[in-house]
Amino acid sequence: MTVNYRTIIVEDEALIRRNVSRKFSELGTRFEVIGEARNGQEALQLIEQTVPDLVVTDIQMPVMNGLELAKHLYFAYPQVKIVILSGHHEFEYARQAISYKVEDYLLKPISEDQIRGLLDAMELKLGNVVDSLTHVSAAVEEQRKPEDIAEAVKLYVKQHYMHEISLQDMAGQMHFSVDYLGKCFKKVTGETPLKYMTGLRISEAKRLLVAHQNLDIQSIGKAVGYADSHYFSRIFKNKTGVYPSEYRQQCTERKKALSLDHESHGDLS
Repeated sequence: MTVNYRTIIVEDEALIRRNVSRKFSELGTRFEVIGEARNGQEALQLIEQTVPDLVVTDIQMPVMNGLELAKHLYFAYPQVKIVILSGHHEFEYARQAISYKVEDYLLKPISEDQIRGLLDAMELKLGNVVDSLTHVSAAVEEQRKPEDIAEAVKLYVKQHYMHEISLQDMAGQMHFSVDYLGKCFKKVTGETPLKYMTGLRISEAKRLLVAHQNLDIQSIGKAVGYADSHYFSRIFKNKTGVYPSEYRQQCTERKKALSLDHESHGDLS
C-alpha cells in the first residue's frame, strides 16, 4: 500500500509559497501539498481541519510567526513533523526551534537540490513507522504469535489514531483477515482493536482539554480522529460519563479548589 504524506506550506510571500508547493509536487511523488497558509494562525486552522504529516513553515510572518506555530504544534500535534524555512539573518531564530523538535531547515534561497534532499530525508523519517509495521508483519507471517500481532496493531493505532481508520485498514496493512486480526488482538488484550483505539483517542482528548484551554471542542475532536464534533461528544460521554466541555470545567474547578486549599494551608502555617 502506497502512503502519501500530507503536507502544508506556510509562507507569507506568495511567490516563495507557490514555488515551494510546486517543487514539492514535482519532486516528491509521495508528498501531497494539501494546503497553503500565509501565517501561523491560518496554518493552525488548516492543521485543525486536516491534521497533516508535515508542515513546512517560514519563521518571520505576520499575526503568528513560525516559532509560535512550531511551539503550538509541539504541544497540540506532536505527531506532525515540522521543517523551518529560514534566511541567513534568521539562523538564531532557527536555533530556538530545536526545543520544539523541528526536523530540518531549508535555507533561502531554496534550490531544487535542497528540496530533493529534504524530501528524501523526510520520506525516511515518516516511513519508519510503515517500515516498522512491515517488519512486524513479516515476523508474524512466520511465527503467527498473537502477541506480535497485538503489538503491530497497537503501533499502527498509536501512529494513526488522529486520522479516520478502520479495522479493514489495519488488517490490510498487516495482510491478515479482519476476523483473524480481531481475534488475535482480543485474545491478548481482552478488547477489540476499535475499543483500544477509542480508549487511546479519549485519553488524548482528556489531555488536550486540560492542557490547551484555547482549543475548542471541535478542534480537539478533529485532533484525535473525530471529524464530527457531535459524534466525538457522544463517544466521550459514553466513555467518561460527561461531555468534553463538562470534563474541562470539572478539571478547571478541581484545579482551582486545590489551589485555594494550598493557599489556606499556607495561611494557617
